[in-house]
Amino acid sequence: MTSAKVGNADRKQWEEAIQRDHSLELHIIEREEIITLMMMPENASLRASFLHLEIEVESQVTDLIERTRRAADAVTRTWAGKTKGHPLIDLTAVRLDPNGAESAEVLSLEQIDQALSQSRRMVLEGPAGRGKTTTLIQLAQRTRTAGTPFIVELPAWTSSRRGILEYIAGMPAFQAEGLTAADLARVQQTEPFQLLLNGWNEIAESNSAQATDALRELERDFPSAGIIVATRTHHLTPPLPGALRLRLLRLRRVQRAAYLAARLGAKGAELRARIDADPSLDELTRTPFVLSEVASLFEVGAEIPSTKIGVLAEVLRLHEQRDEHRNALQAAPIFGRQTAYLKALATEMTRRGAVALPEADARAVVAAVARGLADRGQIESVGAPAILATLTAHHVLERVDYPQPAFQFEHQQLQEYYAALDVRARLLRLRDDDRDAMGRFTADYVNDPAWAEPLRMIAETFAEQTSDGGTDKRNTRAGAKLVEMALAVDLVFAGELAQLCGAAVWNEVRAAVGERFRAVYVIRDGNYQQYALAAMLATGADDFSDVIVPLLSGQDQQTRLRTYRLWPDIQVSLLGPNWREQVRGWSDEARAAFVSELLHHRLDAEGRGLRCGGQ
Repeated sequence: MTSAKVGNADRKQWEEAIQRDHSLELHIIEREEIITLMMMPENASLRASFLHLEIEVESQVTDLIERTRRAADAVTRTWAGKTKGHPLIDLTAVRLDPNGAESAEVLSLEQIDQALSQSRRMVLEGPAGRGKTTTLIQLAQRTRTAGTPFIVELPAWTSSRRGILEYIAGMPAFQAEGLTAADLARVQQTEPFQLLLNGWNEIAESNSAQATDALRELERDFPSAGIIVATRTHHLTPPLPGALRLRLLRLRRVQRAAYLAARLGAKGAELRARIDADPSLDELTRTPFVLSEVASLFEVGAEIPSTKIGVLAEVLRLHEQRDEHRNALQAAPIFGRQTAYLKALATEMTRRGAVALPEADARAVVAAVARGLADRGQIESVGAPAILATLTAHHVLERVDYPQPAFQFEHQQLQEYYAALDVRARLLRLRDDDRDAMGRFTADYVNDPAWAEPLRMIAETFAEQTSDGGTDKRNTRAGAKLVEMALAVDLVFAGELAQLCGAAVWNEVRAAVGERFRAVYVIRDGNYQQYALAAMLATGADDFSDVIVPLLSGQDQQTRLRTYRLWPDIQVSLLGPNWREQVRGWSDEARAAFVSELLHHRLDAEGRGLRCGGQ
């Protein structure tokens, strides 16, 4: 027993000394873990013999614990079913400082689980498809000596306005075991809980105050529980004081290769070679969700597009063509109009900032679409319940019955795909001279964080060149409008969209973007300068190399690090076409920092195109 906490340096030194002198492995156990273990019913005899605490655990409580674990395991299996039996990747996460900048500390799944067992509070961030939900499933599946994990859909729980134990007890798996909220409260007295809360960013704005209060109460009322909240980076931070803030890292090539080998066997090498040969596909498949969908396309020999929206479109097309779905979607009540219904549902969900629609609202949306199609003579008159039932049985829509009947998409990215189809059509219809319509579009979509991911998908489509000159011209014009609207809202988002829209759009907007970014950069305020610099980095364009190169090549280490931390994906294109020659002329320290950052964000030990010797 030590009188103070043991630091990592002491821990490593002690482990090495014990191994060297005694050929034994030293495992340092935290005080919280000892307390947790001693609270378990099966360790009651240890409490008596070592601590002289005569505490008897009722046999009834032991039974409650076993039933609670069975129910929690059943819930985990249901969540795991969403992965369709595909291999799961043990992702890693980087620790963020209070300002949101990445530190040098990277945590494995095992370390995150260990922090949970120590009753830590954590916020796990990641962009769309990065693997947040999968990580929660893996945490729940881990074998542990103590503790019961509960995966909870955060928007559903907070909207139910129930206490967490009451909400969990209402789940079918817990009802099947005959467990009540009072039973769970008794279990919690002797069995540590791990609360795995999914989807903070999916909470509707109308429910955000309720969600904030619920999470505060949870943090206060369950001091011994480990709590982790999974979310996309969000303007509202989960209220967990002192929480360990983590951001999931992109897949490394070695992780991607291992996944392909596990899922595809010997054929994995073929897909790996195709990915490595296509820079766009290589970039896309650093995201677990997209990698899984690309593997699905490869398995059936389908074309693999080089954009996220293209991959999703192809996956959905194949889904609709399967024998078990094709005829059902072409016949009544759908009549081949599934996209119209799904677009309307997705748009309404995204407009509300939610990932589900209550059954009554979903019926209203579907009924409105059906009436419009019937009025135009496209379909016969049909009822909304029949349409929703068919979409649930034969497409990517899901019905949930708890805590209230509602409909949602199988994955939020699918919702955003259909919403993007709707908004893209609206964007293409905007006229250059209709400033009022552009203002409404900016307010409704560009200035609403809920639409950020659909707009990114839309921007990708404008980068693709078709064989139709008229179509390319319309796409370029629409992409330029999108960037210009974003320029009036958020410089960094405008820079990101400009990069996604591709070269043709950049040629149209570079003058306006450059002028705006530089005007903000020269404001004598460090915050404005950092803001403008982040926007410049987001473009990936060498138009700003006169600003960026001196910062990255200078002698001030803190300046270099601050610059690298402003944007999570530094592109070598920022330095211009002769970037290798430029970097070769930098100091050893600046060159090492440059290579280190690229290895950290984009490459790995198998990285291509860079060698640490400055070549």
